[in-house]
Amino acid sequence: MDFGFSTEQEDFRESLRRFLRDSSPMARVRQTAGADGYDRALWRRLCDELGVLAPHAPARYDGAAGTLVDTAIAFGELGRALTPVPLAATTFAIESVLRLGDPEQRDRLLPALLSGAVVGAYTATNAHPTSTTVRAECRGSTVLTGACAPVLDGHVADLFVVPARADGEVTLHVVRADAPGVTVTRLPSFDPTRPVARLVLTRAPAEALTAGLPGAVERVSDVARVLLAAEMLGGAEACLALAVDHAKSRSQFDRPIGSFQAVKHACADMLIEIDATRVAVMFAAMTADGDQLPVTAPLTMAQAGETYLQCADSAMQVHGGIAFTWEHELHQHLRRATTTEVLFGGSAHQRALLAERVGL
Repeated sequence: MDFGFSTEQEDFRESLRRFLRDSSPMARVRQTAGADGYDRALWRRLCDELGVLAPHAPARYDGAAGTLVDTAIAFGELGRALTPVPLAATTFAIESVLRLGDPEQRDRLLPALLSGAVVGAYTATNAHPTSTTVRAECRGSTVLTGACAPVLDGHVADLFVVPARADGEVTLHVVRADAPGVTVTRLPSFDPTRPVARLVLTRAPAEALTAGLPGAVERVSDVARVLLAAEMLGGAEACLALAVDHAKSRSQFDRPIGSFQAVKHACADMLIEIDATRVAVMFAAMTADGDQLPVTAPLTMAQAGETYLQCADSAMQVHGGIAFTWEHELHQHLRRATTTEVLFGGSAHQRALLAERVGL
């Protein structure tokens, strides 16, 4: 299997990286994170000019008809730049509608989501969608009652995809942010570049997504795991690049510190883990439409989470104490690595889920 990008994918990756370097430098990221954590102007440009939102979506819904690898590229580059936009939240909502919506729901909901005009949020970021405490009551119309937290970018979402339990079965539901009975409160976040919120539903009107195949709810979470792994891979690559640049420019005893064996080993260890993670992410994204996703998704998420944390920590060691200050980019990567690794249950849960799925 060829794990390389096509020419078109390389062009997409390079143009996106160049755009983010010019339009979203770290100074702008910090400024946005200090406000509401959502760069609206940048979001519009990313959606309109570069088509970062779910490029694997079919053309009939105004998608780019690409593959999940294309979407993984977008996640990787935005993760590398710590871009404060609701890409993950909206993409996971799009994936939910794609996999579980009926034709009328897909035709009605997807174009606005794919254009970025509507910001979506997928609330099942805990270990498993079936752990939801939201209850659905279906008496003519469906209403939801319960709470969800943390919800990625929930404070700016226009539409929520919420797992809810009814008669012992968990299904996904679409809830509008402006519907009666919906209360959204922004929560403190360890990672200011990725804000979170608490969603409280009090008999809020909802629309069920029930047209998917058996297991579709879990497949949405598995696709989310693969894409978050791609994002963490991009962040790990940024940490290595920062460490190497510093090792070449910083001198001690009249020598660049990169000439010292301990620093060489730290950078080499980061590169080895990044290469392993890149292969895992590419394989998972390339085979996502097959029957291997239940195995590759938790494996890739666990690998990427630990790689990102290791690279952030090792890069900080290479830099010394300066990297732990708020002003340094590595400090932001450490926070992003810490918060992203625990989504969907964390690495320990991913390995337990993997063992369960392969029958160990």
